[in-house]
Amino acid sequence: MADSPTQEMTMEELLNEEQRVARGQVVTGEIVKIGEDEIVVDVGYKTEGVIPRSEFQDITGQLMVKIGDKVEVSVERMSDSNGRLRLSKRNVDKSRVWQNLEGLHHSGGLIKGRVTKKVNGGYRVDLGVVEAFLPASQVSLQKNPEAGEEHLEKIYDFKIIKLDRGRSNVVVTRRPVLELERDENRHKRLAELNPGDVVEGRVKSIVSYGAFVDLAGIDGLLHIADIDWGRVNKVEDFVKPDSALKVMVLQVDKEKGKISLGIKQMTADPWTQAEKNYRVGQIVNIEITHFADYGVFLKTPDNLEGFCHITELSWSKKPKKPSELFKVGENKQAQIIEIDFDKRKISFSFKRLEKSPWDNVAQRHPIGSNVKAAVTNVADFGLFMEIEDGLEGLLHQSDITWDKRVKTPQKEFKTGQILTVKMLAIDQEKKRISLGLKQVEGDPWDKAEDKYKHGQVLTGKVQRLVEFGAFVELEKNVEGLIHKTEISTPPPKTVEETLKVGQDVTVKVLSVDPGKRRIALSVKALTQKGGEDQEAPEDEEHTIHRKTSAFQKMLKKFLKKVKSEGEEEEDELD
Repeated sequence: MADSPTQEMTMEELLNEEQRVARGQVVTGEIVKIGEDEIVVDVGYKTEGVIPRSEFQDITGQLMVKIGDKVEVSVERMSDSNGRLRLSKRNVDKSRVWQNLEGLHHSGGLIKGRVTKKVNGGYRVDLGVVEAFLPASQVSLQKNPEAGEEHLEKIYDFKIIKLDRGRSNVVVTRRPVLELERDENRHKRLAELNPGDVVEGRVKSIVSYGAFVDLAGIDGLLHIADIDWGRVNKVEDFVKPDSALKVMVLQVDKEKGKISLGIKQMTADPWTQAEKNYRVGQIVNIEITHFADYGVFLKTPDNLEGFCHITELSWSKKPKKPSELFKVGENKQAQIIEIDFDKRKISFSFKRLEKSPWDNVAQRHPIGSNVKAAVTNVADFGLFMEIEDGLEGLLHQSDITWDKRVKTPQKEFKTGQILTVKMLAIDQEKKRISLGLKQVEGDPWDKAEDKYKHGQVLTGKVQRLVEFGAFVELEKNVEGLIHKTEISTPPPKTVEETLKVGQDVTVKVLSVDPGKRRIALSVKALTQKGGEDQEAPEDEEHTIHRKTSAFQKMLKKFLKKVKSEGEEEEDELD
């Protein structure tokens, strides 16, 4: 090593030194001094060589050499401002490093690297001599990770996924390493877990059918059916994302790597004691849990789930939705009306805790009595009517009017309309009441024979015209027929020539048949001489029937005669 300062060298010595050393030349030197920023290397020349300290540090910052170590370096510059050689160890290593990287890329081996800084789309990673790019999508096992600062200055194992030596381009990933670690940890955890174990976990994600729970590196499924002994509509009502959770291991499938978890199994099944604790008719405290269109779900203090149908909510109130009467979380009392221990079903009633309007209904509203009732619903077959709060009856369409021509008389009524109806029948067991409207007025045909006499002159209103005559209303629900032959002499070609719908007409009664609900009327009889009796004309249907029968008799007699004459001719030929 040179003992004298560089500046004391003669010009001739310097020229000779430059001839011995060439830029880029690789030489072997000895480390003679280690400073905070530089390391001094004696390469056997008149001048000392210096190298940045960082070139002798690994990715952790640890110094890899000591004084006296032999190292290979390359000459970068003949002399700096202090007249010293500028040397580099990195350039010597770089060629060897690229060869190593190419080998690792080909074999799929791992290399350690230090994440140094964030860049667009990922991170820069120091591999020792070469820098690599780590995409943000390859830094963890998350689906869409963000390039956060939590990875900076961290040392990880990487796998090379792309390498271009010509462009000095290296791309690395952590995912295969993390996947391998995850699989190893999963197999280890699967071997450790057994059905019945109670373990701590953290809710990883929530789905419609349950929640996935992270059990220290392995996921288990908490199915919605295993959350609570009662009904669970929403998983979010019981567990929250990223919350700590204690669960029981129900099943471990080591081949498929699946774990089934439960919460409710850590408490006693309320149905195991239900047969001892509950009976039909018992009144119990309950809590409203949720609603359906057809009723209310509720639970007992020991988490036994039950149901109350909408028809069992109230005698007097008829809600469209159960939520009109109750609130979720509300505490009330209800009566058990049915239990099926095998099917795990229990039915409740609220209205049976109230006084029933069906008690003594026959005494309050005897059969045959008239009551006022309000129309609650217009159905295809009649009217539902409320007699009093919670007491409803059916007015069938056949009991609305005596007029059989009206096929759907209920359509003439509206919801809320008040009518006076008669109590026709009461079925206490089935909770049914039959009502009648036409029975209130009575059947007018019961008195028709006494009220309408042969020869009596009346005035009525033409209701409708048919081909063979006109029907005339004599009173409500009582009509008579003026046959076309009884309108005038001679009869008109068409009924419309002489009579119109809505016209008032004076007629004479020819006959009355209450059984068939028929009254024969005549207009022309009013102009005939007094005392002459007129027979009631047949309606068209009867006329056709009579004439058809007469023709059949004549045809039968004729055929019999022809047959007889034929037989006589045969005898003569014989």
